[in-house]
Amino acid sequence: MTTYGAFLHKGSFCRNYFNILDLLVVAVSLISMGLESSAISVVKILRVLRVLRPLRAINRAKGLKHVVQCVFVAIRTIGNIVLVTTLLQFMFACIGVQLFKGKFFSCNDLSKMTEEECRGYYYVYKDGDPTQIELRPRQWIHNDFHFDNVLSAMMSLFTVSTFEGWPQLLYKAIDSNKEDTGPIYNNRVEMAIFFIIYIILIAFFMMNIFVGFVIVTFQEQGETEYKNCELDKNQVPGLPARDGEQSPYRP
Repeated sequence: MTTYGAFLHKGSFCRNYFNILDLLVVAVSLISMGLESSAISVVKILRVLRVLRPLRAINRAKGLKHVVQCVFVAIRTIGNIVLVTTLLQFMFACIGVQLFKGKFFSCNDLSKMTEEECRGYYYVYKDGDPTQIELRPRQWIHNDFHFDNVLSAMMSLFTVSTFEGWPQLLYKAIDSNKEDTGPIYNNRVEMAIFFIIYIILIAFFMMNIFVGFVIVTFQEQGETEYKNCELDKNQVPGLPARDGEQSPYRP
């Protein structure tokens, strides 16, 4: 700050976001060291913020700085993609509520179909051995992921888009019966179409748009370094040559 100035003139220390990050990390460390013996909760939080120290490497490494700049540029301009994805998620959630509201209930005794019937106890043969009988209480179970309201439906669909445990949700939807009744095996196989369309639109299409946009942003950030350069695009190392020609300046 002594060399470049604080923030009043162009090129000063605090006009660079990476310098502000560096200043924040150093200030947090100094404050937490100066109040080491204090038991104030705020000071404890500052001690936790010491984990930010490795971020100082960003201001020293040029490659890391380009990656961070790419991330922030992508975040600023990716809003339209996020909005479209959220709207599609909301639309599928509303459809899911209409199709599956109250239909993800089941009794651990599969012979009982309603909550009124799912009471008392039932016998279970342990390991299929008829000589080993176990008495268990009946329970009316609600699936962890369901479509009883829009928010729960959006959370359930988000788990589908991550491809983590979504087949169980698919089987629940296929076996779903009437509202507040237990499942019937393969009762509505056509409900698989709902999940197939959702996966194609959201998990395959929209998520790949996110990835592609970040890649394009990273390439654009690399080209901005040579924006005011007199070199031709074919002569810039690391950039693709025009008309399929190989750049003589590329190693």
